[in-house]
Amino acid sequence: MNRTFLLLKTQVINYFSLNEIFGQHGGKQGPVFITAAGIFTLLLFLGGYNVLTAAALVSMGQQDMIPAYMVAVSSFIILVFTLLRSNGILFGSRDFEMLCALPLEAGEVISSKFGFLYLINLAFSVLFMVPAGVVWLIGTGKHGVPFFFYLVSVFFVPLIPMCVASAAGFVITLLSAGSRRKNLLSLVFSFGALGLLLGAGIYGMYGGVKEGSLGTVLAWQIGRLYPPSAWFRYPHRLSVLWNVVFWLVSVLAFWVFVRITAVHYTRLNAILLQNHASAAGKAGFMRRSSFAAMYRKELGRYFGSYLYVLNTGLGVVCLLVVCGAICVIPPEKLGGYAGIEDAVSFFGQYAPLIVAAMLSLSCPAASSVSLEGKNIWILQSVPLPFRTFLNSKIAVTLSLHAVGYLTALPVFMLRFQMDGVRLAALIVIPAVYSIFMAVQGICINCCFPRFDWDNEMVVIKQSMAVILSGVTGMLCVAVPAILHWFFRLPLGMVLWGWAGILLCVSGLLYRKACQTRII
Repeated sequence: MNRTFLLLKTQVINYFSLNEIFGQHGGKQGPVFITAAGIFTLLLFLGGYNVLTAAALVSMGQQDMIPAYMVAVSSFIILVFTLLRSNGILFGSRDFEMLCALPLEAGEVISSKFGFLYLINLAFSVLFMVPAGVVWLIGTGKHGVPFFFYLVSVFFVPLIPMCVASAAGFVITLLSAGSRRKNLLSLVFSFGALGLLLGAGIYGMYGGVKEGSLGTVLAWQIGRLYPPSAWFRYPHRLSVLWNVVFWLVSVLAFWVFVRITAVHYTRLNAILLQNHASAAGKAGFMRRSSFAAMYRKELGRYFGSYLYVLNTGLGVVCLLVVCGAICVIPPEKLGGYAGIEDAVSFFGQYAPLIVAAMLSLSCPAASSVSLEGKNIWILQSVPLPFRTFLNSKIAVTLSLHAVGYLTALPVFMLRFQMDGVRLAALIVIPAVYSIFMAVQGICINCCFPRFDWDNEMVVIKQSMAVILSGVTGMLCVAVPAILHWFFRLPLGMVLWGWAGILLCVSGLLYRKACQTRII
């Protein structure tokens, strides 16, 4: 147990670069402060949203549904996030060979890595359950004992969804480990699992809704979304005993997961760390331009990293799923799921912003420079202009966006009636957002690179460049919507004016990125 906690402590220090932040030199204090401020602001908004949701339930007289609702929602989010993170932290991590040389058991290694994932996901559990629980306590004023059991349950809620998601990641990795195309198979299985998960969640909330009072409908929907949430309803005093049952089931699930995974952990990681050369990745002897060679190299590296594609391609995949849903499901029914009355008019008017928002979620450029890692010296020795190096990374992001963009154009054009102005906006506005996201992502990464990483998940998900790029993308999507909704400005005029601003800013950022000296 002491070795497990020591491993966990080491992972936390390395993952968040605590020695560099609090060391004598403290060279990373400035960038980390900016990142922490951004994360804190995002968490503040999310916590405020949860408080407002709980207050809305109190105003509807459904305050007794708050605990079950927050447990269900937080567990579902933890399930999705763990599925995206488990492969790369639990399986296939770069420190596997070093850990194998130490006198450690597989169960200790798995427990420490699972504990690290637990600490990250515990933040979601606290953020969703604690603020809403305070609203529940104030709204009722007579749930002292259930509130205590509810607070203790905060520490157990992440365990079950983490075990389920980690087991899914384990199965996905096991199925694809022996294949020469393991990255492709892992991506197909992972996106398929995410699609099934989201589809099950939507169907659980909206599919086959029963007639009855608001409380009955809410209880039925929450129970279908996450069945263990039924143990967090407190009709009488003895109901808190179900919380104790939930604690025992959560601990048992964790113990079973560690025991089963420990049997195959060493063999599975050894297979994952083998480099299977594929026919598509073999270098040819064709003569190409310097840009084409760098672009081919960047594209090969992008699709060669399972975690890179899974975390940066999610926006494009969501756009493809939306396009498929629009083709199959009538717009009126889609609008009913989203609470939109006139769905045809809504999608026709906001189609450019919807496509742009989906594309903004995918920005490989924001971490492409940092992913060079310790191999940056190779680029320093290549006799190429720095502009060519940047253009190849920007081109990969634009190529990824082109997949979703070229698919969305005909779907929205044929499915919704659009005049010439709306059609032009659908063609131009998402393209401008795509260019801006690629350029601002590469510029931010040039200003805040990070090459001293041991796990690529640190760069792909937690680096300051990725966080700032993501926040910038969300703000750029939110500005036109805010100007239209709150200031009553015509949406078409706002979109075209904002697109012109983004193009000008893109040119300035590209110039700044080219003037930055990294290699």
